[in-house]
Amino acid sequence: MDSFILYHQYNENSLLVTIDVDTNVQEYRSYITRLINDQYRHRVVLNQGFNSVLILWREESVTRTLIDEVKLLLKGITPSPVRVINKWKLPVYYDCLSADIRALSKYTDLEVGEIIRLHQQAVYTVSFMGFLPGFPYLNGLPESLSIPRKVTPSLQVKTGSVAIAAGICGIYPQSSPGGWYVLGNCPVPLFNREREQAFLLSINDQVEFYEVDKSTFTDLKQKTSHLDINQFKNG
Repeated sequence: MDSFILYHQYNENSLLVTIDVDTNVQEYRSYITRLINDQYRHRVVLNQGFNSVLILWREESVTRTLIDEVKLLLKGITPSPVRVINKWKLPVYYDCLSADIRALSKYTDLEVGEIIRLHQQAVYTVSFMGFLPGFPYLNGLPESLSIPRKVTPSLQVKTGSVAIAAGICGIYPQSSPGGWYVLGNCPVPLFNREREQAFLLSINDQVEFYEVDKSTFTDLKQKTSHLDINQFKNG
């Protein structure tokens, strides 16, 4: 077996695959994810970390036979070029009066309208997924919007919050404490157990944001349970 790929049974339903290499980590991780997804499809939920892939089986326990099956699938792999999986255009309602946006405006010396314009004109790439299920770390934030994490984290950040900190943009898939500065809210759910693939975004996906008014945001939010996510893909 390939010694640079490590396997750890995370719990009775999941297996953590870690890539122990110094170079081409992203290529290996992307290729491993595609192989596993092609093999197991709706049977699994996949969560990619910086140098790992967590495989969660929906209705199966992880057995020695299943681990050996995954090892055989990944035996002898070599990295392949990273490719963009999907391109997304996601709506955001920007809260121009929020304390976070005003704090960012003061820190960057930019008007609120300019902050929103700069945030929308960027094209982001999902670098990896972390600290909440389906939380994307998006590279591509303009340098002029870079701001350190909050000294004192917020106790509650709302589901769908689009936030920035330390040169990265992220979207909160569920409410949580958090130390990032919230620019607005995206009504498109990033995590839904009922979908064939629970996570909306995958590593290497590209994301752009566009502004919607409060009325449009409210309408999309009310349709969350039966929202067709394909309308936001590859457009």
